[in-house]
Amino acid sequence: MSRVPLVVVLVSALAACRSPGSHYYTLVATPVDSTPAATNELQLDILPVDVPADVDRTEIVVRTGAGEVTPVETRSWIAPLSREIRRAFSDDLTRLLGARDVAGLTPSAGVPTYRVKLAVKRFDSVLGTRAVIEAVSTVHDIASEAATLVCSHRASEDAKPGYAGIAEAHQRAVAKIATQVADTVRSIRAGNPACAAP
Repeated sequence: MSRVPLVVVLVSALAACRSPGSHYYTLVATPVDSTPAATNELQLDILPVDVPADVDRTEIVVRTGAGEVTPVETRSWIAPLSREIRRAFSDDLTRLLGARDVAGLTPSAGVPTYRVKLAVKRFDSVLGTRAVIEAVSTVHDIASEAATLVCSHRASEDAKPGYAGIAEAHQRAVAKIATQVADTVRSIRAGNPACAAP
């Protein structure tokens, strides 16, 4: 009896796990060609992002009622939600500040480095209606003994119909929070630490 190669079996099994109607979405916005290159004036150590357990999965979870949410098996983020948010948040924040994200690397000596942590407390998706993100951020100048600045954020964005619409609305929500955190970093650099208005 002939044996089927193990690789063929594994590939077949993986293909069977994917529905032919599956679609994948990202929170990372389309790159802007005019984005300036990062400078050597600032570095960011962006830590992993925390997300609520009920949405910490690849499937998109939509709110379908006052107390009902539904994970949609055929509509998924391209990566687990916590990674998607972190990547999108890092892209937006580094672009806004003209900085590099040196997470996991050894920061360049003598360059101001800020450690940023984002903890998402609410991540709501209402199809054709809105995307809502509520989060808490901490920003700390790793070369300073000053206290870590803790700030609250909320972004609510109108969503176009469909899952692409909810993904795009969440992209704008992440960008809005990144803008608030960027303002926080700027305030610390200026010597007047303050949270940006949500």
